[in-house]
Amino acid sequence: MKIGIDARFLTHPQKGGFKTYTENLVLALAQLDKKNDYVLYLDRQPLRDSVLPSQPNFRHTVIPGNHKLYGMPWREQYALPRQIKKDNLDLFHSPCLTAPIVFDTPLVVTIHDMIWYHPDRYSKQKMGFHKRGVMRWYYQTVPQIAIRKARAVITVSEAAKQSILAHMRIQNDQIIVTHEAASEFYRPLGYHGAQSYIAKKYQVNSSFILGIGSADPRKNIKTLIQAYAVLPESFRNDYHLVVVCNHKSLVLESLKEVEQSGILKCVHFLEEVNDQELAYLYNLAALFVFPSLEEGFGLPLLEAMGCGTPVLAADNSSIPEIVGDAALRFNAEDVRKLAELISKVLSNPTLQLEMRERGIARAADFSWKRCGMETIAVYKKVIEGENKLSSVRIV
Repeated sequence: MKIGIDARFLTHPQKGGFKTYTENLVLALAQLDKKNDYVLYLDRQPLRDSVLPSQPNFRHTVIPGNHKLYGMPWREQYALPRQIKKDNLDLFHSPCLTAPIVFDTPLVVTIHDMIWYHPDRYSKQKMGFHKRGVMRWYYQTVPQIAIRKARAVITVSEAAKQSILAHMRIQNDQIIVTHEAASEFYRPLGYHGAQSYIAKKYQVNSSFILGIGSADPRKNIKTLIQAYAVLPESFRNDYHLVVVCNHKSLVLESLKEVEQSGILKCVHFLEEVNDQELAYLYNLAALFVFPSLEEGFGLPLLEAMGCGTPVLAADNSSIPEIVGDAALRFNAEDVRKLAELISKVLSNPTLQLEMRERGIARAADFSWKRCGMETIAVYKKVIEGENKLSSVRIV
């Protein structure tokens, strides 16, 4: 088989779920599959630290997405299909929501969630018909066409699968769930080196509660800040709040909430945190809190649990499926309940140890190897013309 993958996120500078998924999936495929040939389509020249397999059955080619007016859509709908036809592929996989929609090669598309289908659910920002408005239209319209065109749809959780079935005209047997996993370096580490590094770089010298935010209001960092503010002052003195956020807009918005609550001296916003530093932070945190309003998967949950960090998680969408009984859950908008759970865990060392052990065990239930094996099985069934994909699940 000759398989093409739109791997533009391998060389994309912005971190996030699509990049993490593409990197880990491609590495898993390279380790597992020595038989089939793969073509990885990038959108820019790789850098020294770009994740690219060295196996002889993998090659990459650059299809730029730098058209002055149309950028990525021009690449995806015009330049990429032309190259796919030239390369005579047996199958093409679009792993990150959108896909070429006018070409004859059998298509597999990964739809990570249906959050894109309701763009105004969590954001009140309105966009005019300029470039950002056009891109929002593109990200709402093209996935719907791609789902109908695809021979198979991969998604990352049973919750996401049910959401796709509820909104799209697609048969149950066309969708297969392949769970993601935490990268291997999210594991328990020695404290001393990590503690001195974080203290020196970020001036975080106390024990702390950890949260992760983004510019997306769906991540609901506001609820975490409000719950932290409700805690007794003695708790806040013992446990500061650390929020990792790579978007300046979130920092500026959250600072207003922090200042109004009178907790500025106890809250730290960390920007430009790399993966190794994030692993340090997970390991050092007394508690990780994930108050998201909706997720297709929720990879930070597994990252934190893999590091042995006790986890409090919102009780919605895919989150219960991912954490199982390894985390304590709460209504994502119940500030008082979250504050009670924070206090409960931090006041009980025995509970912390139990949650640490359950979390490590739960994270170990997920692996990129299994994800890669199941993805290869989907490729095989699609090329062989099978329509029912439910049997590819590997336990």
